[in-house]
Amino acid sequence: MTRALQVVPWFLEPFLIAGWTLLFFLIATAQRRSVSGNLRAMHPNWGPVRGCWGAWRVFWNFSVTLVDAQRCDTGTGEVDWRVEGLEHMENLANRKDGCIILTAHMGNYDLAAPMFASRFNRTLYTVRAPEREAATQRLRELELRRKEQLYPNFRSLCNRDGNMLGIELARLLGEGHIVAVQGDRVMFDVSPMEVEVEPGLRMRLPKGPLFLARATHAPCFPLFITREGWRRYRVTVHPPIQLPQRRRGNEAEAAEIWAAAVFETAKLHWHQWFVFEPLLTRVASAERRNET
Repeated sequence: MTRALQVVPWFLEPFLIAGWTLLFFLIATAQRRSVSGNLRAMHPNWGPVRGCWGAWRVFWNFSVTLVDAQRCDTGTGEVDWRVEGLEHMENLANRKDGCIILTAHMGNYDLAAPMFASRFNRTLYTVRAPEREAATQRLRELELRRKEQLYPNFRSLCNRDGNMLGIELARLLGEGHIVAVQGDRVMFDVSPMEVEVEPGLRMRLPKGPLFLARATHAPCFPLFITREGWRRYRVTVHPPIQLPQRRRGNEAEAAEIWAAAVFETAKLHWHQWFVFEPLLTRVASAERRNET
């Protein structure tokens, strides 16, 4: 794709993206069912047909954002940005203490993080899950190293099994850096937690980001990127999450606040929520009564 973008004119993109998206939509059966299942759990009045249509929109938007990112990386295109919540962005940029950015896998995270790192007076560390294929991981690491050379305040860390990443992130926060984490990816050996985000609707989230925020007491700013149109994106920055005081053995209230920050944006922009694993489960009323 990176080679093709050097010669393919922009007006052919919609046709090529549609064709390749359809191919992967048909091949990626497990991912298609996971996306459709998440959307139908989120919208209980949706039937199978609408769930499949919603999954297609997710695949389509994912493809478009991927091409946009590659256009910028190859110097064959640019995107426009709009910031909502600029006062919170300035607060985040000007603070001296370490801060956490809570985001989700949506919009164009890979494209936004390096560029907005240049606005900060300290280093922004992003946490990534490794690619499933070794060859893809090597290609991704080359891309990240190039971005780190272009943006000195941008660094990327990979969440590998056994690398004690939590301790390293706590150290970076203690030194006053910014750490960006995705709060909606439960992959590989990540420890999950289940939180009820709506009556009868449970969401699986990774425990690590919340535990990091609780252990370090670092201010946590929800920040989400969404696509608004042809190579136009919006960055929405919210005020810091107010988590309750930590009590031993009782994290339910904090987990609900944390999960709500992710779920509310995911539900509003469901067609750009690029999570291809089953995260949402609708629980029957009888089961909820039994558990109570």
